[in-house]
Amino acid sequence: MISRPTTPVRRVTPPTGTRSQYPAAPGPRALGEVRELKVVPGSLGREREFIDVSKDKKRRGTGRPADEAVKSLTPKDLLQSAIADRSFVPMRGKKKKPTKKGQKTQVTERAEHKKVIRIEESISVSALSQAMGVKASDLIRKLMTSGTMATINQLIEAETAATLATEFGFTVEKQGFEVEEFIPEVEVDESKLVNRPPVVTVMGHVDHGKTSLLDAIRKADVAAGEAGGITQHIGAYSVQTTHGPITFLDTPGHEAFTAMRQRGAQVTDLVVLVVAADDGVMPQTIEAIKHAKEAGVTILVAINKADKPGAQPERVMQQLTEYEMVPEQWGGTTIMMPVSARTKQGLPELLEYIALQAEVLDLKSNPEAIAAGVVIEAKLEKGRGPVATVLVQEGTLRVGDAMVTGIHHGRVRAMMNERGELVKEVPPGYPVEVLGLSGVPTAGDDFNVVSDEKSAKEVAEHRAQKARQKELGSMKRATLEDLFAKSKPGGAKELNVVVKADVQGSSEAISQALTKLSTRKVKVNVLDSGVGAVTESDVLTAAAGKAIIVGFHTKPETKVEQIASQQSVKILLFDIIYEAADTIREEMVGLLEPIISEKPLGKAEVRAIFNIPRAGTIAGSSVTEGLIRRGAHVRVLRERKVVHAGKIASLRRVKDDVKEVQAGFECGIGVENFSDFKVGDVFDAYELEETRPSLD
Repeated sequence: MISRPTTPVRRVTPPTGTRSQYPAAPGPRALGEVRELKVVPGSLGREREFIDVSKDKKRRGTGRPADEAVKSLTPKDLLQSAIADRSFVPMRGKKKKPTKKGQKTQVTERAEHKKVIRIEESISVSALSQAMGVKASDLIRKLMTSGTMATINQLIEAETAATLATEFGFTVEKQGFEVEEFIPEVEVDESKLVNRPPVVTVMGHVDHGKTSLLDAIRKADVAAGEAGGITQHIGAYSVQTTHGPITFLDTPGHEAFTAMRQRGAQVTDLVVLVVAADDGVMPQTIEAIKHAKEAGVTILVAINKADKPGAQPERVMQQLTEYEMVPEQWGGTTIMMPVSARTKQGLPELLEYIALQAEVLDLKSNPEAIAAGVVIEAKLEKGRGPVATVLVQEGTLRVGDAMVTGIHHGRVRAMMNERGELVKEVPPGYPVEVLGLSGVPTAGDDFNVVSDEKSAKEVAEHRAQKARQKELGSMKRATLEDLFAKSKPGGAKELNVVVKADVQGSSEAISQALTKLSTRKVKVNVLDSGVGAVTESDVLTAAAGKAIIVGFHTKPETKVEQIASQQSVKILLFDIIYEAADTIREEMVGLLEPIISEKPLGKAEVRAIFNIPRAGTIAGSSVTEGLIRRGAHVRVLRERKVVHAGKIASLRRVKDDVKEVQAGFECGIGVENFSDFKVGDVFDAYELEETRPSLD
């Protein structure tokens, strides 16, 4: 063994004054550049060799050092110095560099860091395989073993991904986009709360006078502008009364607008249930009661049309008791009063009761808080773009605010009240139309004001991505059984539809109403729905999906009808929802194969055979039953066996061509593509009738 020398390492100083253990090796580097060098003896001790390890790579140079201090070192001194500080690097052979203290721990920590996969609520199999460096086929095999069938592009939940990753030595950490970082929670400051107007929703059955009652309160005439006299949108109005401002929401009563009524009940403080005194409780009345009770709001009953001759308010009260609504007059807790939209009977009392209920509820909000609320309705208008009718519930909405609702965002460019007047700010409890969003929002979505437009865009894009992932995850793939079912002659038919409407709520209602028309024989598929005019894109979508376009309160753009004609796409336009449902039902029936049945006409017996030039062979026959009609289907029977089936080509009586011959008369009969008649043959004439099949 070589004993370790105790001679201290001799250090030299480069000419520049920079301290280093050894001088710089000869080479093109700048003078004075500090490098860590390992010095070893050259051959026969005549030369020094320098190895540069300052950047984990070897750089060798040969030559005599220029520094005079180094010249005084012998090869033995340099070798002993290199060995003493354990920096000796051999010239020949490869040897691993000694591991520094703590290096192994760092590598282990880095490897463990790579073993952690961070995902959100779900991840596709392909993305998980790339993150772990494992073949996707192996992951799919593991999933199948655990009873989960998935394809390479299918999304799996975070819990399933965690279980799968554990088998391959990985750890899954669930992380998500924190919306709360962009939309802070509104803090309630009792000192800044002020009274706000009550939000009252008018609900009830169709044609019970909801809009007419609201017109009488507003002193306007909205019902006259509705197609068919039926409200088909949610109308939001702020009315100034002697008891203060009141915000009214008018919901449609048709059965197809269930979602609108439910949405109206959820954003309201009070519900005015309108029931016609001459009609009583109807299906949509019961549905409105259900929505109001689920929302937990107070119900006031207005028994409308009390001035009509056949009005029976007491009968309506009796019917409502079946739904746990007992009038105050009978010792209950529900306020019920007869009113009339035509004569304005009971309207002052109704407004007074609304004001009293608002005082009891003590409705307050902070106008200085960050604005938030809900989208009541949305539409796409030419020249103005997406227009959203929103109800401000907290804070004050101002022009210039950055807002986000659902997957859409934007900056408030302008706001208009129900009278079309521009406003700069809207306090809580009031509705307003907002312009400036990136798209048409979904009615019923909440809206929030954020710090800037960039934050609003990030939140909207995150929501859009999550919606897309959810859509891909829930997408049903066609199975072999489905393909066989479609290929069968008697299989279920499909009617594809593209829906366009003037407002988002109507588009939603139309889509739901048409989907509900589906039966076991014909299924209605809504390929796409939207708001605005029918565009060329809608026509191309319908052409690709072999669908028809249903427009509701909207019209096609310029030249769209011409493009639709070229693409053989049918466009149906409607103003009333039940007309749309009836027409689509007829289209569904048209897809079904008609039921063809035979209708017997009569019989004739061949008595003689004639060959007539240019007319061919004619069978002289006697009509024995019913009648024989020209153009009718006929079977030629010989000894009770069918020898030919075709149509009657000619029918003559004496010398004249006739349309039909009754029983008891003789005639000449010619049959298409048949001339081999024999005496005694029987003609069995019949007609084919087509019957429209039933959808049930």
